Amino acid sequence: MRIEIVVFDGFDELDVFGPFEVLSMAGFTVELVAAERPGPVTSMRAVKFDVPAVLGQADAVIVPGGGWLDRAPAGAWAEAQRGMLPARLTAVAPSIRWMASVCTGGLLLAAAGLLADRQATTNHGAYDEMRSYGVDVVEERVVDAGDRITAGALSAGLDLGLWITERELGTATADRVATAIGYARTARVFHSRGR
Repeated sequence: MRIEIVVFDGFDELDVFGPFEVLSMAGFTVELVAAERPGPVTSMRAVKFDVPAVLGQADAVIVPGGGWLDRAPAGAWAEAQRGMLPARLTAVAPSIRWMASVCTGGLLLAAAGLLADRQATTNHGAYDEMRSYGVDVVEERVVDAGDRITAGALSAGLDLGLWITERELGTATADRVATAIGYARTARVFHSRGR
């Protein structure tokens, strides 16, 4: 299974590298991708690197947040305002198994119309804004709605990675990865009523 994690200028590092570490250790093929074109990306805390691939060759996609709550000029909010990333997410959604988000990355999914009339979560500081997109906000760390999986605040990205591992590869594999990273699993996932 190939999982793509979309990165953009201003993304939150833990939203990306928490799930990246967990899913890679579980044995998934995980790649960081850009929405539009390969090239340089700078995180919200000025980590710079080149992204060699573009969104669109995945079995599943994870969308991080960063910069939404403070309306940063680079980050998830800025990407929503530009509109290109939400459009790309909408375009690839029908061809993948599931799409997930960490923290305010859920608002990018909501801005793309991919969470309307669904149960989902995001950073607790953005619950009301997520509701404005027609999302039934559930105040949990991870919400599994089948083809959409959302995680709350940025540290919940570890929980997301471990839940995806359990969902796809079983509890034993998820427990093995949690032990390897020294993380106590909450094991609490809210299962949505679906569509």
